[in-house]
Parts: sequence; structure tokens; C-alpha cells
Amino acid sequence: MPDPGDQPVPGPKIADVLSAQGRLRLVLRAFAAAPVGAGTPQLLISQAVAAAGSSGGVVCEVRGDHVVILASEGSTPDQQSACGPLIMGDLSLPLSYAATTGQPVWLVSQADAVDRFPRTGGLVPGSERAYAVLPLRASGQPLRVLGVSFAGRHEFTEADRDFLLALADICAIRLQQWGESGASGGRAASTVQLGHLVQALSRAGTADEVARVIAEAGAMAAGAEFANIAVAHLGAGRPATANVYHASSLAQDVAQRYMVIPLDESTPLGTVLGSGGEVWLRSLSDIGTRYPSLLGDTVAAGLASTASLALFGRGRRVIGAMGVAWAQAQAFTDAQKDEVRVVARLAADALGRAQMLEAERAARERTERLQRTMTALVASASLAEVAAAVFQHGLPPFGASAARLALVDQQQPELLVTLNAVGFPESAAAEWDELPVSVPSPWREAAATSATVYLPAPEDLAAKYPDAHKVLIRSGQQAWVALPLRSSGRMLGVLTLAFPEPHPIDDGPDRIILTALGSAVADAVSRAIQHDTDRDLVMSVQRSLLPATLPEHPKVRLGARYMPAEARYGIGGDWYDAVLLPGGRILLLVGDVAGHGLKAAITMGQMRSAARALAPTHGPAALLDALDQFAGTGPDGLAATAAVAVIDPAERTLRYSLAGHPPLLLRDPGGTLAMLGEARGPLIGFGAGDRPEQVVTFLPGSCLVLFTDGLVERRDETIDAGFARLGTAFAAAATLDPASLCDALIEQSLPRTDRNDDTAILCAFLA
Repeated sequence: MPDPGDQPVPGPKIADVLSAQGRLRLVLRAFAAAPVGAGTPQLLISQAVAAAGSSGGVVCEVRGDHVVILASEGSTPDQQSACGPLIMGDLSLPLSYAATTGQPVWLVSQADAVDRFPRTGGLVPGSERAYAVLPLRASGQPLRVLGVSFAGRHEFTEADRDFLLALADICAIRLQQWGESGASGGRAASTVQLGHLVQALSRAGTADEVARVIAEAGAMAAGAEFANIAVAHLGAGRPATANVYHASSLAQDVAQRYMVIPLDESTPLGTVLGSGGEVWLRSLSDIGTRYPSLLGDTVAAGLASTASLALFGRGRRVIGAMGVAWAQAQAFTDAQKDEVRVVARLAADALGRAQMLEAERAARERTERLQRTMTALVASASLAEVAAAVFQHGLPPFGASAARLALVDQQQPELLVTLNAVGFPESAAAEWDELPVSVPSPWREAAATSATVYLPAPEDLAAKYPDAHKVLIRSGQQAWVALPLRSSGRMLGVLTLAFPEPHPIDDGPDRIILTALGSAVADAVSRAIQHDTDRDLVMSVQRSLLPATLPEHPKVRLGARYMPAEARYGIGGDWYDAVLLPGGRILLLVGDVAGHGLKAAITMGQMRSAARALAPTHGPAALLDALDQFAGTGPDGLAATAAVAVIDPAERTLRYSLAGHPPLLLRDPGGTLAMLGEARGPLIGFGAGDRPEQVVTFLPGSCLVLFTDGLVERRDETIDAGFARLGTAFAAAATLDPASLCDALIEQSLPRTDRNDDTAILCAFLA
């Protein structure tokens, strides 16, 4: 008897909780643990009922003209006899129908049963029930029948049917072992090996892993010495080749010759992939006659006979082929063929499920990535950010392997200018851009017609765009989609996606997703073009208001930099200036007007002009007081921070005052830093009056840095951390020229991305 722990728990719990592979594995373990004997039919039906999660079942055998019940569960003898004798050829009852025709019967409800088999109307129980009746083939003939019933309606999904057919195959082998004389010795081993195979397949999570399990464990389960499996490249529904996985026992040089095979008559696996059939080659003579080019490799591999069977997925589509081989010639009895077919069905079920799960994972990842792309596009403010959103992490959208975002040249609307492209070899991208305007291409048709162009396979591209095909095919891509980017009635450009294999685009979700993607990119491009136009205006205004050059002074060498914020944050109002004063002195000024955009830039220019006019007659504190009055005279007023320092090289003094501004940094020749922040008053625009002022001395060879808060402020940290980072960079900086020092401090202090504020920095080397 089987170990109780190996037996499935009756009822729907097993069907609900365990995977199909797990339920089959439990059945196989129970069969392998029990000796073949008189109790085999009853054990079989009890295991089948439990594995299916059904309420009852029956197993029958054909004896002459009658179909005889061998064992049942969940029904009484009276209920069994109520049907009367089951006669072969009688198509009025499900059991005899399946035994006669060899076809499964699926009855989803009691009404369905009565409709198809009226005789059952007075025989079935009054409550709602569903039935599955499955022929059990032995030696190629349906000599036995398995029937299971379900309490309530049961739809029998495609997955349900696949599982029940696999269960029927396993039960057929067990009953064949039971019916054969002496089968409990030699034949029981095949059940054990099937159990090992199912267990290994249940652990395989991908199609690649399933294929490797079949290649290594499929031969023993089928009673053979060697196995391999070919997985078709399905692409756009026109498979041309298949990847082949071989058992590790195959000589490497032979295996290398058959890693990829065509779907044609050159190999048995290619034959069945193309036909959906089977090829049984009993001896080397058969192999040499039908596949003469394979004879030498077959002999080199130590094999003498082979069998190749197509593997079917959903909708009976061929998804692969399994091959097994023997070292000796084989007679291929019907019983042996049945055993190989059981292994092929298990392989097909596992491969189909793995491919479906992989497709679901890929679709989920594609959807998640598309959502991130959409979110990034909404936040994009410039064309550079649009390109970054489309090609997140340097990857094309929609699962493509390459893509190109091209915009219409506003000066020459017939031209498309590449904004960004990824995944194409440089030579191919160059050839693409050099295609004459007169050459028809997918992207030019999309731009001209505002319609999406789908080319799922190379032959589609060649047929419609023969000249472009000669160029595009050298990129290594096999399928193309060109999405027009149109917004507010204006053609803006084309997003072209490319795929490494034939790629079908369905008429449902795929087209909806692509349309949404094209619309989102078009809207983002439209906003970015307008934003970049406005930004160019503001930038030109701001740069025109900053000093073109800094004054030269024999004792004070100056360098300055202005770094704008990232495009989406707009242009700010930071500025710097330097003014030569009487007596060999020089005034340094850095400021930051509140706000962003054109108004802030213009206000900054006005304040800088006022400061230059006041500088010769005002010290640092007095200058800030005067700017307070200037700020209050505007129609809306303004607020700004500023730092003013007057350097007197002759006296080696530095007089400064701050209006709500970050302190100055002074480094002596020995590298010691001093933070000058004591002379701090309120922001400009608040009319404080009597601002503080401080005087410090400096040594020759000292260096002074004035800067705006963009250099030290970040959203994700305190300003103290920014000052510490700047101080460390300043102390460690080599003695460079002032401009290079500005670059070094910006490099160390500013984030490379997400700069949300502009920055001005002014460095002075003091002799």
C-alpha cells in the first residue's frame, strides 16, 4: 500500500492549493509506492478523483463488446447499474461513447449532459453536476475509460483539460502495467521515472529550465538512452528556426552542429515542428534512408534509433518538439509509443505553462515600465528630459531592442532630425540618417500620413519599402513600428521601435498601448519645444545681464561660473559681479533674486545695474541698504539675498556684509578655512537699515569664495552637510587658477542630476 503521506487529500483542497505538476507528482508517487495487483484499479480511481478535486469517478475496461466497470468511487452499485449494460458502439452514454470513439467528453452541467446524451436524463442525480470522460489508450487503442464527476457546474478551462488529459495518460500506463503479465517488475520503474520527471518539471520556472530538464531526464522517463528538445522561435507566427537543448551525454562537437535547426525536412525535429506530427526511425537503415546527412552524427553519438514528437501548446499550436533515442534498433510497439507520448505530453504541458508565465511576466514588466515612462513624460520640461523619459536607463520602450526618436526640422519640414537613438550600431544609425528624403521608409510614411506603421517581419519591410529594407536589415532588427507624434494638429516627429525577431502587434491591447505611448510622447515633445523656446529666451536675457568678462586687477585674480538649474525648474535670478574701486580696491558681489523665469532674470539685471552704479560711493553695508530702497520702489517689490565684499590689497583687509546670504569662505595659504558669516542682516527688500559690517585681514596667497545657496542646498540633506562638502572640496583643491577652482568646487558640490536651483560662484586669489 502507498504511504498515507503520499496520498492526496480528497476534495477540492488539493486542486485549489497544489499546482498541476504537484498533483500529478503525488499520483505518480502513490503508484510507484504500491505494488501492481488486484487493488490497482481502485487505487487508480481514488488517486484520480483526489487529484482532479472531483466528487466521484469510475474506471472501465473494454472486454469484447462490453465496457465493464473495474472500480468506482463516490457512487453506489445501484447507481452504476442504473445505466444498464455499457455496449461498444452505443453512443447514447458518455462512457461507451468515449470507449467507442476514443474522444474525450466534456459535460459542463447537468443540462449539457442531458442535451448531448438524453438517456442520462433519468439516470443522473437531481443536483447539478459536471462530467469529464477520458479514453485511456493502450497500444494505440482506447481499451479503458476514466470518468470523473463534479458537484456543480464546471467549465473545464483549457488548463483543466490539459491537466485531466495528462492524468489520463498516467492512468493509462498504470492500467497497462496492471494488465500485462509480470508487469510489476520491469514496468513499475517507468512510473517511478515519470515521477522523477514531473517533480523536476515542477521546479522549472522558465522555458529554458523546462527544456534542460527534458533533455537530461526525459530519456529515462521514456525508456530511452538519450533525449533532446527543440523550442521554436514563434515570433510573428511564422517560425523559421528552433533552439535545441541536448542531453549532456551528447558529444560536444555533434551538439554544436545542432544548436539551432530550421523548421524543414533536414532533421526529424524540424520535420515534426513543421508538420505537428511524429517521426519514428527504428534503425540506422531508416535514418540513412530518410535523413542521410544525419547518419554519421547518429553513429558518432552511439545511437541507432530515434523518435521525434511535436509538442503542442494552447490552441494546438506547435511550440516545440521532443526527441528520444536508443543505442539499439527498436520495434516501436504501440505500448512503447504510448509511453513516449506520455513524456511528450508532460513536456508540452510544462513548456507551455513556462512560456505563458514568462509572457505574463514580460507583459507585467512592460506595463510597469510603460507607466514609469508615462509618469516621466508628464514631468518632462525639455527635449532632453523627453528623450530621457522615453529611453529610461538607456532602454527602448515597449520591450523593443532598439528605438529612434526623431523630430521634424522646423526649417525643413520634410526632414526628420534624430533627437536620440539607442540599440542601433553606429554604422547602421548613420546609414539610416543618410537615407534620401525621396526613399520611402516606415517613419516617413508615419510622418506623412499620421498613421502608425506596423512591419512585423523582414519580408513585410522588404515588400513595402525595398530600398529602406537594404539599409535597415543591416541593423540586425527583424520587426519595426513607426509611431507618428502629432499634437494639436501639428506633426512633431516619429518614434520608431525595432525588435530583434519577428514581432506581432495585436489589434487589441498592443495597439492601444502604442497609441497611448505615441500620444504621451507627442504631448511631452510639444510642451518641451515651447519650454525650450521660452528657456532659450530667458537664458539669453540672463547671460546678457551677467558680466561678459571680469575686470583685471594686479593683486586680485578672479574667476566665476554660473550654472542654471535643470530645465524643469526654470531659470533663476542668481548673479555675480566685480567692480574696480578707487585706491586699488575691488568690490565683489554675489546675489540671488527670489523666483524663477524671465521676471527673476530681468529683476536680477536691474539689481546688478543698480549695484554697479552705487559701488564707487558705498561700502558693503551701505550698498545693501541702498539696494533695500531700490527693491521697495518696484511695482511689486522683490526679495533677494546678497553678499558684498570690498578687498583692499594694500591694507590686506576684506570688508563684507551679508543680506540673508550664505557666508563667504576664506582659505589662508596653509589651507585653513574661515567661514565669514558674522556680518549678517535680513534679506534685501525688507528695509532693515543699519546693516552690520565686518573687517578681516588676510595673508598673501589667500583665496576667497562667494557663492549662492544652490551650491550647498539639496532637498535630501541639511545645509550643514552642503557646507561640509564644500569646505572639504575647497580645503583639498590644488592651487589652480580661479576659473579652474570654480569648476572643481562645482564638480564636487553640485549633484549631477536633479539640480533644482541655479548657482553662481565667484573665486578671488589674493596676492
